[in-house]
Amino acid sequence: MQKFRPTIGIFLSFLFIALCLSPQVKTVLVIPSNQRMVVGEASHVKIDLPSKLQEKIEMKVMGRSRSVFAAQEEPAVTVTRCINGYEIMALKPGKADVRLNLWGLIPIKTIEIEAVPIRRVLAGGHSIGVLLQSQGIMVVGFAPVMTDNGDKLYPGRDQGIEIGDLILKVNELPVAKETDLAKLIDGIGEDKVQISLKRSGKDMSISVKPVHCPETDRYRIGLYVRDGVVGVGTLTFWDPDTRGYAALGHIIVDADTKQGINVLKGRVVSASIQTIKPGKPGRPGEKIGVFNDKGMISGNIIKNSSCGIFGQTDKEINNPLSQYTTEVAYAHQVKTGPAEILTVVNGDDIERFAIEIEKTYPPRKNGKDMVIKVVDPRLLTITGGIVQGMSGSPIIQDNRIVGAVTHVFLNDPKSGYGIYMDNILSEMPKRDPVTKNISTKLLYKKIPKIAG
Repeated sequence: MQKFRPTIGIFLSFLFIALCLSPQVKTVLVIPSNQRMVVGEASHVKIDLPSKLQEKIEMKVMGRSRSVFAAQEEPAVTVTRCINGYEIMALKPGKADVRLNLWGLIPIKTIEIEAVPIRRVLAGGHSIGVLLQSQGIMVVGFAPVMTDNGDKLYPGRDQGIEIGDLILKVNELPVAKETDLAKLIDGIGEDKVQISLKRSGKDMSISVKPVHCPETDRYRIGLYVRDGVVGVGTLTFWDPDTRGYAALGHIIVDADTKQGINVLKGRVVSASIQTIKPGKPGRPGEKIGVFNDKGMISGNIIKNSSCGIFGQTDKEINNPLSQYTTEVAYAHQVKTGPAEILTVVNGDDIERFAIEIEKTYPPRKNGKDMVIKVVDPRLLTITGGIVQGMSGSPIIQDNRIVGAVTHVFLNDPKSGYGIYMDNILSEMPKRDPVTKNISTKLLYKKIPKIAG
């Protein structure tokens, strides 16, 4: 018997593999281990097994342990047997484990189900001006300091300052603007200055000796710096209950360092589109507009993340295309096929344009959850497809907001990526409901020049 054990083991292994590869067993193995459902939504689990075996399989919701001191909670989902499987119905927000058992005892498959509430928001499409000031001053390059004899010196670079560093203090004095840094360094003169900075999330301190620049007649350390960005984007949605908003669908990065900008403070205001540079293969197009701080939109920026920018508006917002809020669709509800985007291509008018959702992927945190393609003839004529400034334009499918435009394909401006609402909502700051119909003063009064 001992010598037959290897043979028996090999036989059983082949038998197990054969069973797993059979179409009937595959129907059970491919059932997802995790599933998200919206309250009121039903999901059908098909089990294609011989009738005698199917009778031996039972699917049920695994309840929590009972206690004589507390009432048993109603499960978030229910399970009902149907002709060729089971139907799972989401009853209320919550989580539940649904298990498939053989003879009621042997567990075959467990599905972790999250039932999420129906959520409604006001779809955006409004053009916005974005004014973002970073936490610290970002180093974006090195500027040579020319001496009297023609030598080029780079004091900051030579002492270890790198592109992408955030300068926070000079000799323990905080700096928030480019002019603050220049004045402090020139005021100290030729004495060494202690630069406090942040690099890749770590605090550092570097000592630098300024050099006198004959051309400007001031002391410098040879850095190009930037304290914020200005640009045009699109509002994705607005929450009437909290006055919270989401826009852009992707993080704002510095144009030179390609690093995300940590928010010190920022504002969003209304923007009016004046002209559009159409996109062409190899050259992305862009919206060009002027900011208007007296328009409908005015609010702060409190977060700049991989899923967009977030904040709260000073007053209520409306969308001329819809008097009512729009239901949110989660990732599992998004499908390939026709859809539309809301965006502005002229002035302040929000318009609908036809697109096609060509591919969908599992949710991921890079703003590339689905591939979209512009098919609207008019939008293609005006813009050539997706252009800069269109980021954040809400994507609508089956009268639900499913996500936002995020990227354009450089070699094919007609196509690009979109982000799911799941990811955007996961980054929304938690806020309490606000009292309606409260008028507030606009906090930003300066009208910037044209920004691209």
